[in-house]
Amino acid sequence: MQSRNPVFTRTDAFGSTSAAYAAQAATMSAEELRELYNAPAYEGVRVRDRMTIDDVVARTAMTLGVLIVAAAATWYLADPITPSHFGFLVGAALVGMAVGFFIGLKHVTNPAVILTYAAIEGVFVGLASKVLSLAVGGDSGIVAQAVLGTLCASAGMLAVYKFQVIRVTPKFQRFVVGATLGFCLILVANLLLSLFGVSLGVSGFGGIGLIFAILGVALACLNLLLDFDYVEQGIAMGAPSKDAWYAAFGLTVTLVWLYIEILRIIAILRGDD
Repeated sequence: MQSRNPVFTRTDAFGSTSAAYAAQAATMSAEELRELYNAPAYEGVRVRDRMTIDDVVARTAMTLGVLIVAAAATWYLADPITPSHFGFLVGAALVGMAVGFFIGLKHVTNPAVILTYAAIEGVFVGLASKVLSLAVGGDSGIVAQAVLGTLCASAGMLAVYKFQVIRVTPKFQRFVVGATLGFCLILVANLLLSLFGVSLGVSGFGGIGLIFAILGVALACLNLLLDFDYVEQGIAMGAPSKDAWYAAFGLTVTLVWLYIEILRIIAILRGDD
């Protein structure tokens, strides 16, 4: 059967090339033929500096490591909680959001910038964990529960992505991105209004706060699917290894969001006991 590949159908080209090589070999000396025979085989073009799954795992581990260290240090230094700590909490949230938007919009892959973002988020996570645990009588056990919930949710979404229970199509991406932006705008508006003593209730411990926390968990889980797809598509398309830092940034943003929302749900439910 004749091949449809245009390269393989050009027998005249292969024939003329072979004849030329044969004619050249006939005029070569014995020494030249020996050198040609002993020459190393052609290995093709080596692919270097391409992102791999190991790169993503390593960069994500480093980013989360910095975040966890910063969160743990903040947790112990913010004991006991004082009114000034609430100012640091809001400040860390705003600064982290600004740096995160900068990295996302500029597609920053600089390790120093991303690790700095992780440290800022660590301060925010440490203070938020302390404040929410204080809201339920100082029970730090809710932090461990939230961490376990985050790990379980992440593993579940990885399985959902792996077995294609939910396919990441362009339409699905647009929906998730649009819903996430709308959710973030509401949170920013609530945060800014809270500075003037006005609250929309989306970050509170009432019914509205619980609804938004559950919605946040759902959106964070869907964003994990986008993060997994970014990694898979990047590897398949041969993205540069530095993009592993951007993938680590995306995963860190989503995991922090997921953790905070799960922690809020636990705190709200514990507060109703």
